[in-house]
Amino acid sequence: MNSPFSSPATSACKRCGECCRWLPVALVRQCKPHQLHYLRERGLKESGGMFLADAPCRHLKKEEPDGDGIPRWGCAIYERRPATCRDFCGKTLSGGKRYFVPEGCTMTSDSHGKPE
Repeated sequence: MNSPFSSPATSACKRCGECCRWLPVALVRQCKPHQLHYLRERGLKESGGMFLADAPCRHLKKEEPDGDGIPRWGCAIYERRPATCRDFCGKTLSGGKRYFVPEGCTMTSDSHGKPE
C-alpha cells in the first residue's frame, strides 16, 4: 500500500485516515429546522459546518504504527484510486468542489474544510 506523503502546495500527510472515514452528508447552514433535528437525532457528527456520517471507505486499511505508536492508515488501491481521491489535497476548492477537511489535517493551511 502506498500513501501520499507530500505535495508542493501542502504539508506532509500524517496518514491519520480521517479524510477517508467521514462522509459529508449536508451543509448545516442549508438545513431546515426539521432536517437539523433529523440529522442530530441520528447522531451525525457536526464539523466544519457539515454533517458527517461515519462511513469509512472500504479501501481504507490500518497499517502498522510507526515508531511513535500512532496508528497509520493507507489506501489499498492507492495507485488506482478514483479521481475524487486523487484530487483531494487538503483544501476547500473553488468552483463548487468542496472536500471535507478533518480538524487537525496536516495537509491544509485553510480553515478545516469550511466552505468558502
